[in-house]
Amino acid sequence: MASEKLAIDFDSAVTNIYKIGSGLVLSEPTVAAVGADAKSELKAGGIEARKLIGKTADNTRIVFPVFEGEIVNERVASELLSFFLKKVGVSGGLSGVSAVMSVPCGTEEEMLQKYYSVAKGAGIDKVCFIEAPILSALGQRLPLSDSSPCFLIDMAGGTTNIAALSLDGIIVGISVSLGGNKITTDIIDYVADAYGLQIGLLTAERLKKEIGSLSEGDGLSTVVNGRDLLSGTPRAVSLKASDILEPVKMYYDKIADIAKSVLVKLPPEVSAEITHAGIYVSGEASSVYGLESYYRKKFGIQINVAENAAMAVALGGGIAVGNYDLLKKLSVKLK
Repeated sequence: MASEKLAIDFDSAVTNIYKIGSGLVLSEPTVAAVGADAKSELKAGGIEARKLIGKTADNTRIVFPVFEGEIVNERVASELLSFFLKKVGVSGGLSGVSAVMSVPCGTEEEMLQKYYSVAKGAGIDKVCFIEAPILSALGQRLPLSDSSPCFLIDMAGGTTNIAALSLDGIIVGISVSLGGNKITTDIIDYVADAYGLQIGLLTAERLKKEIGSLSEGDGLSTVVNGRDLLSGTPRAVSLKASDILEPVKMYYDKIADIAKSVLVKLPPEVSAEITHAGIYVSGEASSVYGLESYYRKKFGIQINVAENAAMAVALGGGIAVGNYDLLKKLSVKLK
């Protein structure tokens, strides 16, 4: 059987897999349903496991094996990744599978070893790691060279990676444990405080995707169902985009503040390049309506939101995995 070459973005929220020769073949939630016993096998993964959130009996647990960019449950992570590989027709361990896996900017050796163990446990024979902002830049096909730096903010589910980088690597970068998932939890808290309504994770995610906006004049609305905090009975509330503007803005304001703290550390020559080209933004959370104009006002320079924002890292991995010179130049080495 021919060998398989993959790029894997094993994010806290969504796993994206790119296969050489086929393109993007999988995009599913990084969530698993397992038995209540700590050693129980996988019952469901990805989309099917996500449907069970908040609805399981005592004999089933919902597990998020990657949290804020870190592997927090190696066994379940390996089983889930193996499940995803089989779903896209990849037989780990038998066909010489090699893969590029994205990791947060500045991932330390101990966590890299966990990612390595997960990949090997899923049947991947050869694995190398490249930091997410570099892969995102490749996936957006930015004009990278050793002498042409860019500034990128990649808003993943559990982490946000902020970096000035060139084809020579990351000049200044940081990964913060604050991703698009934070918007979801902030919405849950805000709806409870402002409307006395307890909503679940899936409902909050739907709110974020359907009416999440950074535009004060956005008139989109939807109806949400939850539990009244006073009476305990079911209740429905109609919400507009402006009603949840506050919890949505909290995440983007915080990321902007962190990005500015990185920008001030850059050498003058790099700053000049960035002022000319602007800031590049990718990741699932960058798809919120109004981000481009909102950040243009905050930073005072051009904001470039990726066309395939949620897939940029996986697409970049697809470029790297088939290019030996890029892999040699950009891979994070395990000790």
